[in-house]
Amino acid sequence: MFDAIGQIPYRRTVFAVFVLFVFGTSAAEIIDEFADGETLGTMADDVTRFTLSAIVLAVFGFEYVAQQRALADLKGQLKNTRGQLAQVYPQSRKLASQYRAVMQEQFDAWHLTGSEQNVVIMLLKGLSFREIADLRETREKTVRQQASSVYRKAGLTSRNELAAWFFEDMLDPPPVHGGSEEEIRSR
Repeated sequence: MFDAIGQIPYRRTVFAVFVLFVFGTSAAEIIDEFADGETLGTMADDVTRFTLSAIVLAVFGFEYVAQQRALADLKGQLKNTRGQLAQVYPQSRKLASQYRAVMQEQFDAWHLTGSEQNVVIMLLKGLSFREIADLRETREKTVRQQASSVYRKAGLTSRNELAAWFFEDMLDPPPVHGGSEEEIRSR
């Protein structure tokens, strides 16, 4: 009944207004005809419209309550997640700063220029030579030459080796205790 941000879509609103109109007019007709002395048997069409529109309105009401509960749950989850992120953010910034310092030590050991360091960072982020050139407002050939210079100074041959040099130690699997790796996978 509600879209992703909790608002009733236009078509459903029009339909709900129509059902509410049918409900109201049916109720008014039943009251008016009952006041004129008619029996419920002679008002079967009005009673049927009234009953069906009441059922549809009840379904709308039930959906509304369910959506409000789900929305409240999502808001609670979002609040908890934001709280957790607020706790993690300073720690992750600290770790990123420490890792950047380690990278800078390596850049210094390789005697990389500022431009070469910039290219390395962008290569590690996964940008293509074309994207790096566009961001740095230079030619793609210049970026390729700087990357080749980095590989030569570092004793590496490719972007893959460069990425592996910086990330391999962080991505090693943890030591396996209590059996071989294959035995643990089969558990």
